[in-house]
Amino acid sequence: MSRGAAEPPTDHGAHTELVLGPLRDVRVHVGSTPMPTLLSLLANALGGPDQGVRSELTRSVRGLLSTPAARAIAPILADPTHTTLPDCLTPIGPGQPSVEEQLSSIRDLPVADLERGLDGLGNGHLSPAWQTAVATPRRWLELYADALAAAWQAFAPIWQRSAHLRARETERVGVAVVTDTLDALLTSISARSHFAAESLYLPDRNPYRVALADRRLILMPLVSGATASVFNLDEPEQVWVGYPLPTIDHSPADALHLVLGQLRGAILRALTQPTTMGRLARQIDTRPSTLTYSCRQLENADLVTRQRIGREVYILRTARGDALVDLLSRPVAGQ
Repeated sequence: MSRGAAEPPTDHGAHTELVLGPLRDVRVHVGSTPMPTLLSLLANALGGPDQGVRSELTRSVRGLLSTPAARAIAPILADPTHTTLPDCLTPIGPGQPSVEEQLSSIRDLPVADLERGLDGLGNGHLSPAWQTAVATPRRWLELYADALAAAWQAFAPIWQRSAHLRARETERVGVAVVTDTLDALLTSISARSHFAAESLYLPDRNPYRVALADRRLILMPLVSGATASVFNLDEPEQVWVGYPLPTIDHSPADALHLVLGQLRGAILRALTQPTTMGRLARQIDTRPSTLTYSCRQLENADLVTRQRIGREVYILRTARGDALVDLLSRPVAGQ
């Protein structure tokens, strides 16, 4: 099932765990379809989990949504207890079909497929939010496709303008795979997720645990907002994880910054010797709270460690961090 738009973590840090296993065995691909972003935009526009979407884009999506379409899907995407869609409603398959092809497949979806998807959704206790889809499935599928089409109408120009950033993100993931630094990249794909001990933890109001096994991992950059999160971990051949598309600095950069991002790359490079968090924050000109979070992510990737010396806590690079700086401190091809 697809988590239509994940809620920010609760005070208990509710996260679904995707067990990846040894990263050298993971088949990683970068998806380039706007469908997950459209779900994120609709959830935001209809009062669902905050996806960090710009207010003008949210207003544009709302203005293009018909009242019947909004009424049909708002109870689902804004459900305070569960925002989960059957796989058949997120048709992201091989070959990256166009939005028009995806919408057509939704409109033509056999009612029996939707009914089977809903049967498996609630384990016998389907949310009341789905009552319209259950009562008039063919009409509901049309309204759902209409809602996606409205979001696409508002969003299509932005998607086209993001092509260079999406291409750069594909390059970033490729560099991480080739240099065996995928774990370092996974620690930084979103402020709302984290990676540790061969597992990726994704924010979820209804957390569960699932293994990638021999399926493909498709990373789906979302162009909606800085807190966007949409994922589907239950398809038989693949899982896909949507995360905010980084606003990558296109000034000349090396592979270290490309994989880790500017801030984490700067942190790792600055640690030529053990130093305190306060000194490090001043050295790279960042706030202590921001530095603490980023260092925690680097620690999860075994790139830095902390050590108490007297009354001070020092941060230092690990041997793996040293090796990564040495490996990736060279210009990226084409720059």
